[in-house]
Amino acid sequence: MNSMLKMLQIHAEEIKILCPTHHTPLMEIAGQRLCKLCAKETILHARTTYENELQQRLLQQKIKNSGLNKRYLESGFKNYVIGCPAQDNAIKLCQAFAQQIISDHHPNLLLIGTPGTGKTHLSASIIRNILHNSTKSARYYTSAEIAQKMMDTWSDASRSEKEVIDHFSSFDLLVIDEYGLYDRHEKRLEMVHKILYSRYDNMKSTLLISNFTLENLQKDLGARLWSRLHENNLIVVPFYWEDRRITR
Repeated sequence: MNSMLKMLQIHAEEIKILCPTHHTPLMEIAGQRLCKLCAKETILHARTTYENELQQRLLQQKIKNSGLNKRYLESGFKNYVIGCPAQDNAIKLCQAFAQQIISDHHPNLLLIGTPGTGKTHLSASIIRNILHNSTKSARYYTSAEIAQKMMDTWSDASRSEKEVIDHFSSFDLLVIDEYGLYDRHEKRLEMVHKILYSRYDNMKSTLLISNFTLENLQKDLGARLWSRLHENNLIVVPFYWEDRRITR
């Protein structure tokens, strides 16, 4: 056994030839000439590359788990097309909103306006920016999805309404898209409002996207919710320019 171990031992010998990069003596190991510093740098580079690739894979998985559909997975601030000063202002306000959440503030954001103006694109950009630059959580749902998940508990004894509310209140940022589109039934609207009240109580930021005018949105939310959305700073961004889906 000992003789076998001796055969497996690798003999390393320092030789007089210098490494052209580090100018230190090379080591001869099993007939190969190596520089210890070069070897360390190679290992360090491989480790750094692996860690960076791992972080990118984890980030991409977080983005996939954020609720964004396939169309918006690659939507970012950099690929948002700016065609007028109002769009430039919109993207700057959205970038500032994302930074506030990253900095541990709790503002709320309303993106209101006509279809095809990039509201969902910029909400996806905010989510991606937060996930990329912090450990904060961000999740995208439509208003109809939220209402349906709440109402599903009525026929599912294994889940309570409170559990669903707690789930929606757990994210540092919750994006609620299509507010006012498919939630017109009184009960469905009530479910969404319960989430908004809970997020206010838990000091969590909410981003609402709607085709409503500001006046109609304020009326739909009601005086109490409208007041609560303002408490930690409410940013309102209007989107009133041409429909890019039609004009591009």
